[in-house]
Amino acid sequence: MKKSLKFIVIFFIILLIIVMLFILNIIFKNKKDNNEENIIINESIANEITTKEEKDEILVVGIEKKSKVSEENKTEEKQEAEQTPEPEPKEEVLDASTWTQNIYNLNMEIGTLYIPKTGLTTAIYSNSNVKMMEKMPCFLYSTGGLNRKGITLFVGHNRRNGKIFSENKKLNIGDIFYFKDYQGTELEYTIYDKFITNEGDISFLNNQVDSPVIVLSCCTDASDENRIIILARAN
Repeated sequence: MKKSLKFIVIFFIILLIIVMLFILNIIFKNKKDNNEENIIINESIANEITTKEEKDEILVVGIEKKSKVSEENKTEEKQEAEQTPEPEPKEEVLDASTWTQNIYNLNMEIGTLYIPKTGLTTAIYSNSNVKMMEKMPCFLYSTGGLNRKGITLFVGHNRRNGKIFSENKKLNIGDIFYFKDYQGTELEYTIYDKFITNEGDISFLNNQVDSPVIVLSCCTDASDENRIIILARAN
């Protein structure tokens, strides 16, 4: 009986040792697997960090290069802009009918005419309607605009009493007068031609001129059907 009990105790001791060894083996194996997994994870993180750093470095270098190129382009554009002269504004080109109609549409006093020799200072109205012609000379036609290259015609009554254009007969070649337009531009004009013609003659308006020219037209003292025509060129 004692011998049998001793055998049982030894058996259980051996069994306990085997179980403990089995448990220790499992614990050791799990620890080893965890270490290997941690190593793999750490290597992956390290690679990811390295890759991110490389990408960031590449991105920074790219931005620096792009910024440098942009600055170089701006410098080149600035140098080209400084070297390239600005184009001169083109002068507006309109035909005579358009110039004439534009001035007619103003419906106001378009400037002041001053003739020193006759002492006349008078406003000029923008279109030759009957009512305004009783008060002052009026604009009738232009090939290039007021105080601009081209011929501009002002017409006025000869009242034969010293008013409006009554004294134009006293003007001669070489005399001067001044016209200041409504925009503030004033030019001095010198008379270069004077003649008498019939009321239907407008051939002088077809002349080619290379400077501003003003034509003054009024009736003669002897006839309402004839006209004193005075042409003056801007100095």
